[in-house]
Formats: sequence, structure tokens, C-alpha cells
Amino acid sequence: MQSLHQHQVLFPLLASNLQDLISGFSLQDAYRNYAQNELTLVFGKGEENLSIQINTACKTGLFFFYEYPLTRDAGVFPLFKDLLSCVVTSVQAHAHNRSFQISFGLNQHLVFKMYGPLSNVIYYVGSEPKQLFRAQIENDRNLVLEAFNQEAKEGDLPVFKEHYFVWEQTEPKSIFVLNFGAEAGKSVWQSDNIFEALQYFSKRYMQAFLFEQAHQKLLAQFKQKLKRETALIHGAQQFLNNAATAVPFDEVGHILMANLHQMASKQTEVLLFDFYRNQDILIPLKKDLSPQDNAAYYYQKFKNRKTEIDLKSKQLLLAQKRLLEIKEVYKTIEIAKHLKDLKPWIKEEKQREQTPLKEKFRRFEWQGFQIYVGKNARNNDELTLKFAHKDDLWLHAKGVSGSHVIIKHKQNQNFSEPLIQYAAAVAAYYSSAAGSEWVPVLFTPKKFVRKPKGAHAGQVSVEREETTLVQPRLTP
Repeated sequence: MQSLHQHQVLFPLLASNLQDLISGFSLQDAYRNYAQNELTLVFGKGEENLSIQINTACKTGLFFFYEYPLTRDAGVFPLFKDLLSCVVTSVQAHAHNRSFQISFGLNQHLVFKMYGPLSNVIYYVGSEPKQLFRAQIENDRNLVLEAFNQEAKEGDLPVFKEHYFVWEQTEPKSIFVLNFGAEAGKSVWQSDNIFEALQYFSKRYMQAFLFEQAHQKLLAQFKQKLKRETALIHGAQQFLNNAATAVPFDEVGHILMANLHQMASKQTEVLLFDFYRNQDILIPLKKDLSPQDNAAYYYQKFKNRKTEIDLKSKQLLLAQKRLLEIKEVYKTIEIAKHLKDLKPWIKEEKQREQTPLKEKFRRFEWQGFQIYVGKNARNNDELTLKFAHKDDLWLHAKGVSGSHVIIKHKQNQNFSEPLIQYAAAVAAYYSSAAGSEWVPVLFTPKKFVRKPKGAHAGQVSVEREETTLVQPRLTP
């Protein structure tokens, strides 16, 4: 069923009714909101008033009518100042077009061009446009007034039969339709008054549009949450599986210690007999370490691995719990039918967006310097790309996943070595290497940190860096 709210057959009816209603009224106020999607026109004569609003937020032009003067809210932009106090002389529809005009004295006109997402209201003096309600539609500056009257096109047109009907279509999604006829089924509204019909239709159409918009946005957001938690669970499970099947690091250390005489310095790997499994094993080595130090390195990795397994196990349990919670919320959102059903999550998202940036991160302090720490990949991007100043110091555990860390700069004060060491220790603590005894952490002024095109959340590139070795900790 076709909606006639922007069909050429509607505007002669609307223009005729407006002519009877506001002829002799003066334009008392005209303004738009700063989003440029709502125009308010206030007409009056003595004690009589009519306010007309045109709203384009739903990618079509919707009319709202009020029998009282609407007053300005804060943050509006006045329009059509030259028409204020001018008296309406006529209202007429354009021939075979989705437009009509309200005319005033001195050959001045307001043209209502109701072309779907390109709907606009244009102020004309003579045939030349002088001001637009939606200034971003540049092509409307070139429309001469005479161009709105068009030739008739072939085809049968709907005929008005005393009543306007508003229907709700529920497939494939809920949408409201304004029509002249009673189709099979049940209409949700009918009236012989065009203003009442347009008012009701516009209200329900906007409700359905805003619901669909919020519905799709929330579903997309929770799909991303599901994806992130699923990836985290997969990564944790993979780590734990690898840890369970790998040769224990202490056994590697024992094998190295039993074969020190077979090893030379500067080796990057060595093939030795694994006396635990009665087979050869290829062991990677640190070429800058002696054979004994390589064995000590693996003993240390064995100690660290216990902490890493504990951390990963906790992460896995928490992620699995969050995944179940997110799935339940997703199902609830998926079956929602009305905007009120989505309000808890809309409110939650709105509060998240309104939270000041500096309150979104972990925060530490060292002798008057503020240190901020990202909480996850997206939060890292906000910290580095939106919150950090180019002169702040940026830190990150080297070669592993972890939080971005920022030390806020102070005018004419350098970052001291103890300050950098403490912030680096915090960066190490909030990294996947937190279980290690020593962690290398790189640092650089934020101005040398870039976001590569196409990079995932939290991924950055660093143009130049310095490195320090620290023990993970939170206390100074």
C-alpha cells in the first residue's frame, strides 16, 4: 500500500484547507533547530493561531499542526525574518507536483518542496530563492518558482473519498501509511480532517522510524560485543590449550642444564635429546644469553607461566559469563517491538557517550602528574586518539597486547625518570605480560603515535621510541 503523505494528490487538499484556515493570518515566528531537521512556523490573527512544524529527521517530510503558538526553545536559528508580520494572501498547490506555496504581499512566497529526503522550505521573492530551511541542499538555490508547476503524467491517481486512513504495515517491518481508501484489514486511525490525519500519521511514522533506527543500532552494537567476547574466549582457550600440551618450561631448563657442554654461545636454537619423552626436541635460544642464562630464562618462564595460566583462566570465566549476559540482552532487543522496550539500553548508551572522556579510563597519580590507562581496545583508541595531547607521553608494553598508558604533560615540566618508570610499571601490569618478572615497555611523545588505515581497534604504529625494563606493579 502506497503512502500518500508526499503524493501530488495530497497537496491540493492540504493547500485548500490551509487557505481556508490561515488566509489573513500573519507570520509571527519562523525558526529551525541547529540540526536543520525541524522547521517551525507560527501564524496568528488576533486570538487565533496555527503552528506548523516540518520535520525531516525520518528521511521524509512530516507535518505537525498545533492550534496554539509554539515558543522557541534554546538553541534555535531564526529564519525568514523579512516575512515576519507579513499577511498570508493565498495558499495554493503547484500543478502535478509534490509542492505548494504560501504567498504573502510584495510577491513573497514560502514554497514547501516535499521531495522525500530532499524536502525543503524555500523563501522566494518574485521567482528567485532567497533563503532555505535546509541550507545544505545547495541545488535548491537554483530552483525558479515557475519550475514547480509541471505537466500531468499518465496514470490513474488516488481519489479522496471523504476520509483519510492511517494503516500500519508490519511486514517486513512496522511502517505507517496514509491513504484515502479502506483496504482489507483494519486501519489504526481515520478522520475527515486532513490536519488530524497528518498529525496522527506523522507521530506514528516517526515513532516507527526512530524505533527501527534505535533497534538496528543496538543490534549492531551488541553484535560487536558478542564478537569481541567470542574472540577473547577463543584466544584464552587457545592459550590454555597450548600451555597444556607444550613441553613445560622447567623441563626445557633441565634439558638445557644437562647439555651445557653441547651448546655454544650466540646460538638461536639447539637440537637436544628430550629424556622425558625419549625423542629429540628443538629448543629456541636467546643468542645474547649464555647457555646457563638460557636455562635460567626458561626457569623464569615456568614461574611466569603459572601466573599467566591463572590470569587467562580468570579472563576466560569472566568472558564466558559476559557472553551469556550479552546473548540474553541481544535476544531481548531482537524481539522488541516498541521504542519503550529499548529505553534501558538507549539510556545506557547515551550515558556512556555523555561520560567525560577522562572518566572513561583508569587513573593514577604520581607527584601531581596524572596517568591514564585504557581498559580495552576501543577504550585504548579513545585514550590515544581523542583524549591524549600531542605533548603527553605514551607508553605500552613492548611486543604484547595491553593497555595504552598516557602521562598528561605539564607546561614547562619534563617527565622525570622515576615518573616514567612508574607509568611503565603500570603499563606492564595492564598487559598480557603481567605475570613476567621483568617487562620491556616502550614510551614516546604521543605525537609520534599514529593509527594506520584499516587497523583494528587499539592498533597503532609508533614512529620513534625508547624502551625501559620494569617490574609490573600499581603502587609507586
